[in-house]
Amino acid sequence: MTAAAPPLSRPAPALPGTGIASDGAPPFVLPGEHFAAALAWLALGALGLIRVAPLLAAGAFVAPPVVAVAHCFTLGWLTTSIFGALYQLFPVVMGVPARSVRLGHVTFGLLQAGTASLVAGFWWFAPAMLAAGWVLLFAAVGALAWNILPQRRRAPRGRLIGLYVSGAHLGLGLAMFVAAARVGNLLGWWNVDALHLLATHVHLAALGFATLTAVGVGSRLLPMFLLAHGHPDWPLRWIGPLAGAGLVAFGAGELGGGQALVLGGAAAMAAGVALYLYQAWLYFRHRVRRLLDPGLALVAASHGFLLLALAAGVVLAVSPALPPHLAAAYGVLGILGWLVLFVAGIYQKILPFLTWLHRFGPRVGEPKLPRVADLVVPRWGWASLVLFSTGTLVLAAAVGAGRQGAARVGASLFAAGAAFLVAQGVRLRTVR
Repeated sequence: MTAAAPPLSRPAPALPGTGIASDGAPPFVLPGEHFAAALAWLALGALGLIRVAPLLAAGAFVAPPVVAVAHCFTLGWLTTSIFGALYQLFPVVMGVPARSVRLGHVTFGLLQAGTASLVAGFWWFAPAMLAAGWVLLFAAVGALAWNILPQRRRAPRGRLIGLYVSGAHLGLGLAMFVAAARVGNLLGWWNVDALHLLATHVHLAALGFATLTAVGVGSRLLPMFLLAHGHPDWPLRWIGPLAGAGLVAFGAGELGGGQALVLGGAAAMAAGVALYLYQAWLYFRHRVRRLLDPGLALVAASHGFLLLALAAGVVLAVSPALPPHLAAAYGVLGILGWLVLFVAGIYQKILPFLTWLHRFGPRVGEPKLPRVADLVVPRWGWASLVLFSTGTLVLAAAVGAGRQGAARVGASLFAAGAAFLVAQGVRLRTVR
């Protein structure tokens, strides 16, 4: 993992890598506490993945331990990372800060408490903890929405990105309401088909929230990191509407029993994802920086997994009677291969620079200051790339084939990749 050395003056947006810093950004402790907690959740999820890999290969993706581990990744790693990144990037991307840094810390606490309660509730199957976790998470999402989303109306730039972030949070809110219906099932308040609820919830969270956030924020970050110029942006006008309409139709069909709506929604979602893959290809095609560092290579690999997930999703949509372990493989490709690896790659680009800026920026001009590149170990980044990618491929193939032993091998490789990424994060905090 490498990065350009910081300049000898205050970072300016025109320099590579400095477009993630801004005068309006909050104190580093706010995004920093999110990133540190997210890395801890990644480590916990990776360890849990080894434990539940045989269950995935058996097709038991609704088993409570599997759901607990899934939420380590989706809420602990992805959502915590997204919340922290939005506090840092909103002032840069849109020119407006959050309303309150103090509320940002409160939101962080609510999110971590809610995630811990939900994960523990699933692992030990305690419905009361699940209900408490949902309430805490709902409060966290509402607080972040109040703190950030209305600011886009005052933004002097980045309006399209603001629309994507707002739409993504609508997807998150809908996913939470669907999850609440599932919690109500567990508490005996009502009875709704669990598999249809799960399909709707997963797609709202993974596509409606996480992927649309990646599309919006990534439209600024990826060209900046790749030094990409002259690429068309017209797909961004259609990706969100296609995905959003597809999610509405798909969810209505799943919950209302309309197969035509399910298929139509799946087709629209697939079209939106395919269009995004084309947009990402344009970023890479028009890049000036031809050689990829470990972070960008991992981002590229994550898009390969998104392509595989798209193909798997199409197959499952047209053949819903396939064995459940194939649906589990689809989840591995979409959540671990695409989303977890994408965020891991972005971490390797933004975290070293922000850490350097926080720890050494005020001391610019002093002799023997470390460079950004000195804070990281490139071979650890390459090792993480290889282990993450290989582990995800092995795990997805083993789950799809129903091979429990091989699934545990893949999960172990994935966990080793996570260990290198976490070690890199620890080094950022301790290197002098």
